Amino acid sequence: MRLIAITATFLIFSCSIAMCEQEETPTNSRVVSLKEAIQLALKNNLEIKTESYKSAIAATDLTLIRGELLPKISTIVGVGPINGKKGNYAFYQDQNTWGAEYIGSIEAKIPLFVWGRGENLKHAAQLNTELNKLDVNKKQNEIILKLKEAYYGWQYALSLLDFVSETQKDLEDAVKALEKKNEKKEDLLRLEVFKYQVQEKRIEILKSVNLAQMGVVFYLGEELKLDSNSAVQNERLWIEMDPRELKSANYYFDLMNQASPDLIKVNLGIQAKSDVLIAEKKSTRPVFGALLKYDYAQTNQRTAQNNPFIYDPYNHSSLAAGVGLTWDIDFGVGQSKQDKLVLEIAELKSKQLYAKEGLKVLLSKAYMEVGEAQERAETLKKAYKSAKKWLTNIETSVGLGLTPAKDIIDAYTTRALVFKDYYESLYRYQMSWARLSEATGQEVDPLLQ
Repeated sequence: MRLIAITATFLIFSCSIAMCEQEETPTNSRVVSLKEAIQLALKNNLEIKTESYKSAIAATDLTLIRGELLPKISTIVGVGPINGKKGNYAFYQDQNTWGAEYIGSIEAKIPLFVWGRGENLKHAAQLNTELNKLDVNKKQNEIILKLKEAYYGWQYALSLLDFVSETQKDLEDAVKALEKKNEKKEDLLRLEVFKYQVQEKRIEILKSVNLAQMGVVFYLGEELKLDSNSAVQNERLWIEMDPRELKSANYYFDLMNQASPDLIKVNLGIQAKSDVLIAEKKSTRPVFGALLKYDYAQTNQRTAQNNPFIYDPYNHSSLAAGVGLTWDIDFGVGQSKQDKLVLEIAELKSKQLYAKEGLKVLLSKAYMEVGEAQERAETLKKAYKSAKKWLTNIETSVGLGLTPAKDIIDAYTTRALVFKDYYESLYRYQMSWARLSEATGQEVDPLLQ
C-alpha cells in the first residue's frame, strides 16, 4: 500500500501539465518575459495573421459598392470586311470590290439620384470590415490565453523538475547515511525503490518541460526545433505568487461592455443589417440618371447617305444625351430580401441580450476564481512551510543516524503532496488572471499592462 501511495504521489506531478524546457540553457538562447512573448505573438503568430486577411477581404466590398454607384460605360470598337455597293435609297449597283468598315459605340449610364442608397451600403460595408477586425481581436485574446497557459505551465513544470531533482539528491544522501549505519536491508531497499520512482518521474517531468517550451515557441510564431537548443528561455525557473490588486467586479463589467469582441460584434451586426435593409427598401424606388450614347460607322465601300432622314448603317455619326429614370419591378423578390433581413435583425437582437447575460456569467466566474485561487495559494503556502520544516528535522535526524527509512519516506511523500498542491495553486492563480482578461475582452493583469 505504501508503494502505491508513493507512486500515486509522483503521478500527480505530471497531471494536467502542457509545458516545456531543458535543464541546461543553450549559449545562443534569449530570455523572453511573458509581456515580451505576448507582443511577439501578436506580431508573428500565424493564426492571427491568417485571421487578419478576412478584414482585408471585407474591405474590398467598399470598392465593389463604389463601382455599383459610379457611371456604367459600355464601348464597342471594331473593323470588318464589306463588299462595295454604290447608290441610294432608290437604286444601287455592285462594285465587285472589298474593303474595310469601321464601327464604334459608347453608351454611358450615370446615376444622379439613388435616394442615398449608396451611403447605406457603404456604411454597412465599413461595419462589416470592423466586424472582421473584431474577429482578429478575438483570435488575439485566444492566442494570448493559450500562450499564458503554456508559459505559466512551463514555470510550473520547472518547479516540479527542481523539486524532483532535489529530492533525488536528498534520497541518495539518505541511502548513503543508512548504509554507514548498517540499517536493515529492508529499509535500504525501501529507500532505493523510492529513489528510482523519483528518478522515473524526473524523466517524465523533463519531457513535459520540453513540450511546454515548444508550445511557447509555437505561439510566438517562431521556428520549432526538434532538438533541445531552443532560442527562447523562460524568465523564471519556478512559478511564483505575484500578488495583484483585484478591483471591484463592476470595474471589470464596465470594461467588458466596452471591449468584449462578442458584444461589439453583435451591436455592429445589427447596425450593418439595418443599413442593408434600408438600402433594399430604397432599391424599389426609381433611379434618376443621365444617359449618353454615341454611335459611329464608316466605310468607303458604300455610298454615304447625307440625307438626315435616311438611316445609313454604314456611314454615320450620332450623339444622344438626356436624363431619365429606371425602375426595376421584381414582383416580390425584393420584399422577400427585406423580410429575411428583418428576421436576421431580430435574431441578432435576441443574441445581443443572450450574449450580454452569458458573458456576465463567464466574467463573474473568472472574477471569483481569482479570489479563490489567491486564498487557496495563501493557505497551502502555510502547509508547504510546515512540511518543509518537518523534512528539515528528518534530514537532521538522518545525518545523526536516528531516523528509520519509514519516517524518511513518510516525510518526503507528505512534502511531495503539499509541494504539488501549493505550486498547482500558484499555476491556477496565474491562469485565473489570464481567464479574467479573456472574459473582459482586454488585458487586465496589472503585471502585463
